[in-house]
Amino acid sequence: MRIKCSKRGLTFSFAENDTFRAGTKYRYILDRQKEEVIILPDSNGKYQMSRKGAFHKPLVDLRNQEIREMISLSKYMEIEISEDKIIVHVIRKEVNTEGLNDREIASLFDHDTVSLEIPKEDLLHNNEALTEMLTTAGLFSSKHLSDLSYVFDVASLFSGAGLLDYPFRKDDSFDIRFACDFDKSACKTYTHNIGDHILCMDMRDLKSEEVPDVDVIIGGPCCQGYSNANRHDIDKTTAKAKRLLIDDYIRIVKDKQPLVFLIENVPQFITKESGMYLEKVITELSEYQITYQVVNDWEVGGYTTRKRMILIGSKIGKIQIPDVELTRKRTAGDALKKVTPDWIHFSDVTKARPDTIEKMAQVRPGHNFRDIKGMEHLDRHSNVYRRLSENEPAVTIMNWRKVNLMPPVGNRILSVAEAAALMGLNKEYQFFGSLNDKQQQVGNGVTQAIASFVKSIIKNALYCHVNQRIQLTV
Repeated sequence: MRIKCSKRGLTFSFAENDTFRAGTKYRYILDRQKEEVIILPDSNGKYQMSRKGAFHKPLVDLRNQEIREMISLSKYMEIEISEDKIIVHVIRKEVNTEGLNDREIASLFDHDTVSLEIPKEDLLHNNEALTEMLTTAGLFSSKHLSDLSYVFDVASLFSGAGLLDYPFRKDDSFDIRFACDFDKSACKTYTHNIGDHILCMDMRDLKSEEVPDVDVIIGGPCCQGYSNANRHDIDKTTAKAKRLLIDDYIRIVKDKQPLVFLIENVPQFITKESGMYLEKVITELSEYQITYQVVNDWEVGGYTTRKRMILIGSKIGKIQIPDVELTRKRTAGDALKKVTPDWIHFSDVTKARPDTIEKMAQVRPGHNFRDIKGMEHLDRHSNVYRRLSENEPAVTIMNWRKVNLMPPVGNRILSVAEAAALMGLNKEYQFFGSLNDKQQQVGNGVTQAIASFVKSIIKNALYCHVNQRIQLTV
């Protein structure tokens, strides 16, 4: 069989035979001359084949440094499986390194390392939510009932710039095999940060057979039609059309029948039009047990007061969404102090007009347009001309250019880097498109604290399910 080069390393599953099964221990040999990786069964081997998905296919998962360097410039790999060995043939792509400096050549090799600084006080006051967040970052090890690891296949719909997908991408227990979004700039952002498995197209044109069979489907159907922030939208027809995109999410879930599906959206999804859209999900996907809850970013480790509706459908038993609140909460200042000139989008800032700057100068930290002379009595959204307070959480990050959202200090709006930090992203996450595109992608996304929180919930449920099945069959 043929597989593509993966940023994760050498990862592939296959149909078991008498020698190679889930749980088989093995070792490998690198033949650099032939550019081959030879996998041999060995009861004393360092490595063990994991279980892939619900059907427990054996999975080879090698991602150490020498393996990653071996396959880093591969075009694809051909896998030859026999009774006594597995041979991976590395088929190289042609790369012209002429004229490249050492740093540029080194960048061709994918060294996927995440560096994270966790404040000491966070470690002293951690609880369940923070522990899960740190687990996602790879700083704590998960404790599972089985000594074998599992990898669950994921499909992402309405993927945007990949902010919901990112915690799943960083967790070795998940393999995102498919994504879809119509926005070209967002798709480019997704490809750079998550992977090239995204289709750039209208979800309404997506056929179910284009989506692979997976264990989990995640996504956030376009939310503008539900949000209170859109209440002054004159084009009600457009808003209604956006709401109907939930039908396509339901259609794909019904056809693919994953073990678990996830919908994240604005809280108004629950109540809009007397709960019609929530009822649609519950009714049309009645074979699933549904749980839903509004989660506040600030309460699960984030930097903002952004609230999202989390809905989980399950065929493996009802999945509870715990009611969690951190003992020590983070502030806008905690996020913004991380932003330094080496952040990719440090200089991506919309320049304000002189009259706008004059208005900004009148606003105190934690206050808004009501500080501005002549605007005190206007009926505006509370985030208009909002200046963040260093010692409080940030307000919801939407497209902040439209409301002139400002940092605690400085008469300007937030940079893309600052907004990304408030969403919980690190400095390496890169956005593509125009400045407005970048701003919109950040504002449309889900915070990393909420995404990590719900990812951990789904992961725990899947592990409990497969371990229970193992215990029942033993």
